[in-house]
Amino acid sequence: MTFVQQAALAADDTFRSRVRVALAVAASQIMGEDPAPYSDDQYGLRQSLALQVLHSAAGGTLLEAFVWAVVANPAISDVSTDSDIQFTVNSAWDDMAGFRGDN
Repeated sequence: MTFVQQAALAADDTFRSRVRVALAVAASQIMGEDPAPYSDDQYGLRQSLALQVLHSAAGGTLLEAFVWAVVANPAISDVSTDSDIQFTVNSAWDDMAGFRGDN
């Protein structure tokens, strides 16, 4: 996809709704996850972002940030499956939470 196509997809209301659902699913799952595989810092960041997402489920800046993170994946298009969008949201979670791997 070209940058223009990615920008158009990020502005598409149907696509944004799909990302919104993927965010809610990821946040709900992350709120209930076991802390054992994470450092205290990473777990705290993940939980904090999950709580923010759930509190802003109607949209807002987190949806905007995640929409752009999702469309930045060149494998995502307007015909991507819901599971592809969910996978991309889940893959971006640590980055969006601020975990860089050295925390």
